[in-house]
Amino acid sequence: MNGQLSEQPLAELIREISEKSLGGRLRLEQERVQVVAYFASGNFLYAASNLRTLRLREYLGKDKLVSEQDLARFGERLPDIDLLKLLCARNLLSPADAKQLQARQIGDVLRLALLWTEGVWEFESRSRLNEALDLKVDVGPLLLEASRRMPAKLAASRFGDPGELITPVPYSLAQQNLVPAEVFLLSRLDRPMALQDLLAISGMNELDTLGIVYSLALAGLVKRENWKSVLGEPQPVAPRAPEKAPQAAAVEREQTRQTEEDAGELENFLERVKHAQTFYDVLAVDFDAPQENLKTVYYQLARRYHPDRFRKAEPDVIRQIESAFARITQAYETLRDEGLRANYNAKLAARRKVEQLSDSAPKATPSPSQSEQTAAPVSDAVVSEVERAETQFKEGFAALELGQRKVAMGLFASAARTVPNEARYRAFYGRVLAGDESTRRKAETELLAAIKLDPGNSEYRVMLAELYRDLGLKLRARGEAERAVAADPNNRKARELLRALK
Repeated sequence: MNGQLSEQPLAELIREISEKSLGGRLRLEQERVQVVAYFASGNFLYAASNLRTLRLREYLGKDKLVSEQDLARFGERLPDIDLLKLLCARNLLSPADAKQLQARQIGDVLRLALLWTEGVWEFESRSRLNEALDLKVDVGPLLLEASRRMPAKLAASRFGDPGELITPVPYSLAQQNLVPAEVFLLSRLDRPMALQDLLAISGMNELDTLGIVYSLALAGLVKRENWKSVLGEPQPVAPRAPEKAPQAAAVEREQTRQTEEDAGELENFLERVKHAQTFYDVLAVDFDAPQENLKTVYYQLARRYHPDRFRKAEPDVIRQIESAFARITQAYETLRDEGLRANYNAKLAARRKVEQLSDSAPKATPSPSQSEQTAAPVSDAVVSEVERAETQFKEGFAALELGQRKVAMGLFASAARTVPNEARYRAFYGRVLAGDESTRRKAETELLAAIKLDPGNSEYRVMLAELYRDLGLKLRARGEAERAVAADPNNRKARELLRALK
């Protein structure tokens, strides 16, 4: 099997090999630079390159672990594995140093190849590594690191179906080195969700969001529905179903009758699971429910709503039942494990904090012109856009309070674009822009627009005064501070800023 890295990057090949528990040798080449990697049962074992800077001798020399005189005793063409064995056998290198050095070298080889967007690959399942190595290199962080550095357009091109299902995977936050934007996106994904819906609530532009989803999927922190497969084996032909015995047919008729009788109860169940906000809501248990109760509830639900009991229902109903039961299973698997449950509870607490901060966001101050606009008929589509912008503003405010400025900027920008005549959106978008020297001029435009929409708001004038102060425009800063105090003499921040500027 072979192909082009532009169509199937190394990170995706490693993911597929791991998922399918494949073994063999993966050879890659780009502009005469070669990398070879070995796998066994889906686990990464070893990697090497013909690039001189990635040869073992270079590492030994840089780290001064072995003298040049001792290295000269061994041939230049001696394979790295054999060189390491000889150095340890002759007590020139300790086994601990050898293992650490080899793991670092292998990691660097993978980092190089993971960034290749051009070149060719070839997978040979019959090739095996002769040496028994036990390096235990964790490729997950390497995949996450490399995917973050991939061109945004390349990552976005890996998604072709806006309806593709993205599913959260239980993980430990303490074990992940995630950036704030990745944590924030994961906090929004609390259930299987269509990609287009995740894009809508992310608060970031489409390219950035797709890049984050791609990175998290490669690292195994979320599950994608439509990975491209190039190493798959032909699907086995399903055996022909045996003829049903009269007794089995009678049982099936009884199951069908029961399904029809319970249609109303089933509908209520599906509706409840669909709108459940937490795993506790999914199982309909209390937050402090003991493990024994969780098991009892899960098995009751399994006996009552397992998809196998409804195989004669309409296809759409079967899909709903399968989706609901997948959520129930995910909830049970998470809550029955003490570590995963503690981590999930921490995630819920973080979400509640975000909601509390969102609720504390500044509220709109209706103006006469806005009242007139409200009185006019407004279509449902426009109302939906306005509500979405308000939600984005609140989430942006929460992100800003949590120090996630990049996420906040994306949310504020989207809200301001959707409803440009809302002063709050323009003001806080300007406030975030003011925090970066490269966007401070754009920040001035947004803050001036906010003040024009709400001239009497002293907070917006303070934001503008602070911006002018940071730009070195002291007279303008003082003028805005004076106008802020005039608009609200009780604004302590405005008074303190004015004193500092005098």
